[in-house]
Amino acid sequence: MKTGFFKSITFRVVITLLTTILIAELLAGLIWYQANNTTKEDNARHTLTNIAKAAADTYNYFQSLPVNYRHLILNQLREVGGTRFFISINHRKIEMDAITDLSFTGWLTDFTAQALSQHVASGQQVDVTLTRREDIRLFNSGIKLAELPEIWTKYSLVLGELDLPIVVMQIKISEQEWFYIASAVPVPFSSLNSQFIDPRQLLFLFVASGLLMLGTAWVLQREIQPIKSLARAATLMGSPLTVTEIAEAGSNETRSAIHAFNKMNRRVKAYIRDREMLFSAISHDLKTPLACLKLRTEMLDDERTRERFEKLLNEVDLMLKGALQCIRDTDIHEEAEWINIHQLLRGCADYHNREARRVTIHTAQPKPYLGKPIAVKRCVYNIIDNAVLYGRKVDVEVLDSPQALTLLIRDQGPGIDSKLLEKVFEPYYRAGRADDTGSGLGLTISRSIARSHGGDIKLRNQDGQGLEVELCFARDV
Repeated sequence: MKTGFFKSITFRVVITLLTTILIAELLAGLIWYQANNTTKEDNARHTLTNIAKAAADTYNYFQSLPVNYRHLILNQLREVGGTRFFISINHRKIEMDAITDLSFTGWLTDFTAQALSQHVASGQQVDVTLTRREDIRLFNSGIKLAELPEIWTKYSLVLGELDLPIVVMQIKISEQEWFYIASAVPVPFSSLNSQFIDPRQLLFLFVASGLLMLGTAWVLQREIQPIKSLARAATLMGSPLTVTEIAEAGSNETRSAIHAFNKMNRRVKAYIRDREMLFSAISHDLKTPLACLKLRTEMLDDERTRERFEKLLNEVDLMLKGALQCIRDTDIHEEAEWINIHQLLRGCADYHNREARRVTIHTAQPKPYLGKPIAVKRCVYNIIDNAVLYGRKVDVEVLDSPQALTLLIRDQGPGIDSKLLEKVFEPYYRAGRADDTGSGLGLTISRSIARSHGGDIKLRNQDGQGLEVELCFARDV
């Protein structure tokens, strides 16, 4: 059942649509990622270029002041406040906890350091670090910003309520002095990182794909239902059950197919009616003149001529009875019933085992089979009769499954030439019979009955001696 679902058109269409959506989303995400990544990089470069230029101007201003005035200006800046920079002159370079989980920080610090070096005196050692507000360290002691007096934390590095990254730029003035300047980068952390697909896109993708799959499955189920009815009716045409016309529903293409099938079904029923009429005509119109010919043959005076006519008339009579029997045994209008296969085989075995044990049944109790009881019985009896006639002793094995009921009939006869394994099913062909008895229609009738039940008959020679007949009746029709 599961394998059948995976092969169904609903599963294949849904998987195809899902694959198409994923590929389209990946392509769209790739295009969006490249465009968005380029925009973010340009904005980050432009912002850090301006900050680096402003920091370089500030450094150059302090560099131009007399040494005694530098700390005085720094104290005034801290008291006035309101600046986005935090500036100090330290005795050493302060080590910072850099941001490492953002994709832009690696190249962006190098870019800022290069931009800063272009605006300060050549040969000056420059160090740039991107860090977070809570990780920034100040002064020679490396104290954190949150540990400073409130007046400094409130008016320095003005951020408001925003949580923005901090760029710390340190320029070496001399062996004992480092110019320290920190600035808030007016770019959110998300703009310093690049993701191919963010969680919101994934959520949208799952929701959209799920809704599309549900809608597609619902539409396909409505469209496939008429096709299933058509397939079921087409299967029943070769089964014992009666085929009724199908309601024309679904798309225009499906309606056209159902309309054509119903039209074909009506033609088949008309053909069956014509065949029944032909059967009645043959039974009535041919038997009567044949009986008259036999009667007149008996009135002939020449004994030799009479024997020749009788022989010819008997052959015609045998062929006529065989043809009528073939039509009668494959009549598809017999009502289907549940057949006890074990009982049927046991009855056949008892018939042949009256004088000696010739037929042996190797089977447990198989499940009942739904089919035409008379036709199935004649099919089984024909096969076993032939096996007993040519093979003397017969073994019958029954293999039962949810899909098919299979009978393996093995005899101990001489077998059949491999070239004739299919030819023996032709009407009126008799292989290996020394006498003139029989019409040569037994296997033809049996195969026709088996195929009308969705099965078939196959012949194969055994490795040792004898012939094996595989008789199959389908259960899933």
